[in-house]
Amino acid sequence: MDAEVKSPEFWVNFVVPVGSTLDTARIPTLHDIQEKDGDGIAPLWREVGDIRPEPRMMPYAPYFEQKFVDLEVEHIWRKLWQVACRDEDIPNVGDRISYDIVHDSYFVVRTAENEFKAYHNVCRHRGRKLCEGLENGDIRCPFHGWTYTNEGNLKWLPFEQEFPALNRDHHKLVEVQCDTWGGNIFINPDPKASPLADSLGPLTRHFATYPQEERYTAFKVIVHANCNWKTNQEAFQEGYHVVQTHADGMPMFGSVATQVDCFSEGKGFVSRVCTPGMTTDTYLIDDVTPKEGLVLFCKAYDLPLPPEDRGNDPVDARKYAADETRKRIETMTGKDWSKEPVSYFIDMAKYFMFPNHHPWWGEGLPWWYKFTPYRDDPTKSVLEFRMLLPIPADGKRPPVPEALVVDFGQKAESYAELGAVGHIMDQDVANMEACQLGMMAAPKGINYATTSHYQEQQITRFYEIYDELLGLDSDD
Repeated sequence: MDAEVKSPEFWVNFVVPVGSTLDTARIPTLHDIQEKDGDGIAPLWREVGDIRPEPRMMPYAPYFEQKFVDLEVEHIWRKLWQVACRDEDIPNVGDRISYDIVHDSYFVVRTAENEFKAYHNVCRHRGRKLCEGLENGDIRCPFHGWTYTNEGNLKWLPFEQEFPALNRDHHKLVEVQCDTWGGNIFINPDPKASPLADSLGPLTRHFATYPQEERYTAFKVIVHANCNWKTNQEAFQEGYHVVQTHADGMPMFGSVATQVDCFSEGKGFVSRVCTPGMTTDTYLIDDVTPKEGLVLFCKAYDLPLPPEDRGNDPVDARKYAADETRKRIETMTGKDWSKEPVSYFIDMAKYFMFPNHHPWWGEGLPWWYKFTPYRDDPTKSVLEFRMLLPIPADGKRPPVPEALVVDFGQKAESYAELGAVGHIMDQDVANMEACQLGMMAAPKGINYATTSHYQEQQITRFYEIYDELLGLDSDD
């Protein structure tokens, strides 16, 4: 075994050789790895999904044909709970923020310290949008000045005598359902929709020990991509692509041991992928020492490099990485985190709630994603990415920073402040944009995707739900 610690630059250009195979007997499970940590496996990790979707072929048409945009508006965006913003985006009473999805526009307003309302973003006079981005003060139409209260009532209009038949009750703003969970504000335009809790499924239980409402947005990135919103998010719904796309992460992330779970609880809208951190991928187990993986991990996470006597076996490498992460969080928050297991600090659990909400659990990657269409163009989309960190020791939530916007054709890596995150984003977006072009070019007979039976089952489950909601057959 080569004990020399290779540089990060070596791994940037590394590829797994063609013809490489895995001895399945050497592939550990996530539970195998966590059991060796010696501090027990949390119930969260032990719970296994009770839905196993069958592998299938999925037509490419929904990724680029216009008719599917309209079907999605009718059956998804106007019918389902979806994240409009986080409550920290509108921290003061009277703050409001717009949320646009394809043809429709809404805005959310903080009406009291812990109360929110959402409305169609339409003035009842001539239809002008009322809210553009983040605003405060009177809800006043910029066209003619019609003014509304935070509760949606028509407060004032110029020359009211011009409207003798005006009915103030009729001319209120049109409210849509609004609810919160984990510091996220959800809306649902369907007045007949069931409560948000039905869609959240196991999220409320699983995140009870990791409350996202006690975290803040440390940075926010908006990425415009030349691919469908479904194409875009699929890069983040499986770990199978790591062996090729993110091979530079294989010395420190055990993607082969990724656990995938789909849950029937509630509406069956929730699934997750769980990948062990500071674990060398089985493909490289004979080529990378635990110490080498640990050094790369510490450099990637900006942690102190290990001394000579630490990280020389897989268990201690994970413990060192977890201990240093814990120390950082304790310094940040002024709290004692010593009761949390190793897995809390370095393993990664990315949850998904249909159609587009991706909250991460744990400190391994404390991220948050949302994917939406770009207007009504089926070949473009928007990724909203946030890093959510624990609220600092002084108890004051820092304000949400201005978003970095990576426009179409730009590279996230060009923003130095994003560090390794920008590099990972560019790797994924490049793939998905190329997938979009390939799917659109595929001739009849091969114009479908094939998903794996385990690693890609989150994508397969997505299309089981998608087809049912849109009334499609799997061949459509």
